[in-house]
Amino acid sequence: MKEVVKLRNGEKILIRHVIESDIDGIWNNFNEVVDEKIYLPVLFPVRSKFEKQSWFHNIQKEREICIVAIHPTMASPYNILGQCEVSNLEWDAATHVGSLGIIVQKKFRDLGIGFHIIEMAIRESKNVNHKEKIILSCFSDNKRAIHLYKKMGFKIVGRREKQFYMDSRYYNEVLMELWIDDYLNMNP
Repeated sequence: MKEVVKLRNGEKILIRHVIESDIDGIWNNFNEVVDEKIYLPVLFPVRSKFEKQSWFHNIQKEREICIVAIHPTMASPYNILGQCEVSNLEWDAATHVGSLGIIVQKKFRDLGIGFHIIEMAIRESKNVNHKEKIILSCFSDNKRAIHLYKKMGFKIVGRREKQFYMDSRYYNEVLMELWIDDYLNMNP
């Protein structure tokens, strides 16, 4: 599935499933967010080509969803503006549940990219992988993300106090979930 969407600034971008040539752009975004040290409970950037390739091959093997936002006039790898992945859970009895993670390049936030790639990831999770529920978590002080998730219909179902410790500071984690059929009924 491919879709052209218009951002809040008037620019048009392409959203689609990940392909192998997107790998460097995806990991550039990931490492940028790791360096910000405020959104991910990850301490070290990913630099190994082997690790990056293994991630991509695992997505293919496990039939997981990874939606990317592409800027049509920017050169690779800088054309990947954001990505949204819905991963399978490790438990046999949870094949109906996907775990969502999203990253948007800092300079392209607040333009609607996150909404569009999450939207496509939800729909593709249902259509391709027959998921029924999407779960996610984020730091409790990530107000931008929590606002977007609630706007899309995710509900807060829990909170873990002092779940992560980074840079001499504790971070609380908010747990959220969305039933895909509820979302699709509200957004046909």
